[in-house]
Order: sequence, then structure tokens, then C-alpha cells
Amino acid sequence: MGITYFQHRGNFVPISQYFSNLASGNLPAVAMIDPGFLSARDEHPVGTDGSPGGSVQVGSKYVSSLINALMTSSSWKDSAFILSFDEYGGFYDHVPPQPTVSPDGILPKDLLPGDPCNNGNGVSTGGGNCDFTFTGFRVPLIVVSPFAKQHFVSHTVADYTAIDKLIETRFSLPSLTRRDAAQMDMTEFFDFADEPWKVPPTPPAQPTSGPCYIDHLP
Repeated sequence: MGITYFQHRGNFVPISQYFSNLASGNLPAVAMIDPGFLSARDEHPVGTDGSPGGSVQVGSKYVSSLINALMTSSSWKDSAFILSFDEYGGFYDHVPPQPTVSPDGILPKDLLPGDPCNNGNGVSTGGGNCDFTFTGFRVPLIVVSPFAKQHFVSHTVADYTAIDKLIETRFSLPSLTRRDAAQMDMTEFFDFADEPWKVPPTPPAQPTSGPCYIDHLP
């Protein structure tokens, strides 16, 4: 990751650049926004002392500022904003991880001593959940676009690399691995003929002072 950053650090910019690009109508073709764990704006919000238990409303308001700015900009007419989590956020899920395709057939090689897949030398034993052939738990995903189908819920099993597949499909790019090659291209989320949200909605303001507890419901 460090090598990648230093090779391409010119492509890493503060979030203020996103808002500047919206104002000038000059968004890049593809951009990834990462709020960062310590910012308390992801799905694992931290308190002011860095411990778990911060309010998820802070992150929700931040996300709304990103999406609302897009919807009111000139870039809205041909954009797609994909909102997802980097993990499941601690939510209970009754659906188990699903079988998937190994990206390259290479077993994990950096396992910790207590990992049940560790063959004793830090390399995976393979088989079952030990060889990158299962997804993790489900994560939320919302597609925001003038072309997004209204009230649509996808029932197609996919993983994060489906986003890669969408980008590859849109720009006629080759697959990175066998994993993204096997994914659906996410076009089922869109209606490019009728533009269901050509006129964007106006979501209500996101509160930040509502009750929010780590150990019980309000």
C-alpha cells in the first residue's frame, strides 16, 4: 500500500477537491472516497477518546453532504455514486458467506499463529474458508444516480469487485483478476432509458443529536 501511495500520491487528494470538482463540473471519471476510521465517519464510529461508541449520525451527515452536493451539481446528469461499507459494521446477518471465485489461485501467506487456516508456517492450508473462495458477511450498498431504478433491491450474489466490474464494463477495461471477471456488472441497478431520478430528490436533513447508544436501542 505504501509503495502504491508513493507511486500515485498525486491521485490522493483531500475531500475538498471533490467539492471543488463538483463546483467546476470537472469530476474525474472514477473517484473513491474513504472517510477513514479515525475520522469517526465510517461504520465503526469512535468516540472523542478514540474508543468505540461514537454516533453513527456523524458519518451519516457526512455522507449526506457528499451525495447532496452531487445531486445539486451539473455532474448529476451522468454520475453514479456507490455507497458501501468496508466491513459489515457489526450488524447481525442471517445469510452466511457465499461461495465465490479465487482471484488468482494463490493461498493466503501472511496468517497469524492462531489462525485456524495456518499450516504452521503462516501459509493457508487451503480448502473451505481458507483459500479466498468465500465472501465475507454482507455489507450495505446503495446506488445513487439519475439512472438508478426506483425501489429496486438486487438479489444477485456479488462482492466488492462488482464495482470494479462496473468500471471495467463502462470503460471497456480488462479484468484485474478472475474474481472481478466472474462478477455481475451492476447494470441491473440502472435504467438508462427513462432516467428515473433525472430530477434528484431532496432528502431530509440528517440529525446529529438524536439518541445513539452502544449497548441498547433508544
